[in-house]
Amino acid sequence: MFKHIKWLVAVMLILAPAGLQAAFEYENILKADIDGTVLDVTADPDAELVFLLTPKAILIYSIKDEAVLDRIPLDGRFDRIAYQSDDRLVLTAANPSRINIVQFSRIYDIDLTGRAVKGPKDAGVTLVVFDDYQCPYCARLERFTHQLLDIYPDDLNYAIKHFPLSSHPLANQGAAAALAAGNQGKFWEFHRLLLENHDQLSEEKITEVATGLNLDMEKFNRDRASEPIRKIIAEDVANGRQVGVTGTPSVFMNGKRIENRQIGNLPELISRELEKKAKP
Repeated sequence: MFKHIKWLVAVMLILAPAGLQAAFEYENILKADIDGTVLDVTADPDAELVFLLTPKAILIYSIKDEAVLDRIPLDGRFDRIAYQSDDRLVLTAANPSRINIVQFSRIYDIDLTGRAVKGPKDAGVTLVVFDDYQCPYCARLERFTHQLLDIYPDDLNYAIKHFPLSSHPLANQGAAAALAAGNQGKFWEFHRLLLENHDQLSEEKITEVATGLNLDMEKFNRDRASEPIRKIIAEDVANGRQVGVTGTPSVFMNGKRIENRQIGNLPELISRELEKKAKP
């Protein structure tokens, strides 16, 4: 075994270019004064978040904002912290030996000004869906969401943001058409019918749906090509990217992202959110 190692080292030395030197370039991307003693640190590189473990709290620091966004108070002292997927932090202590797992949720700012919203304005839960009109999963979710509106008629708002994917060439046209129908008070009807026909979306289908809803076709065609509607779609896409949307449907409940595997548990999640809001 040692002969093989010596032979490998000898070959590496022979093959290495003469005078080869490694050079490194670096820059500091985070320099900040932290109030308190930092015992350990971990990070979520995708979200550019750094989690600083201090004796009494976890500080959530944003590299992008260069500021502490929030703090999670701790019950007991811990020595180490590690970030896991699904927004979980694992805390451990050596003496006494113990472990604590913290599940946290990011609350995103999703602007719904001027957007289609169904449900009472004072609802305790707002469900926002970033949609694509050629997405089969969006069509499936739409049917489920309307069941939720029947279950929580007084407590649920449902809002649509448009996120047409580049892989779906007609999704942008569908979004513009739905918004144009909204200018005539028929957004939700148009939205539902487009998703029901997601697998056969075409210019002909858009015209068929608009005609079936008795829209003023001259105004409809003028509106869906207008700058204000193009601006709404562009703003929705930009907002989606800001909150980490990469695919559809992407669902947010009171600003908190709902993972795909959690969508089936939405009734339970909504009830839990309402219970939290009911507590003094």
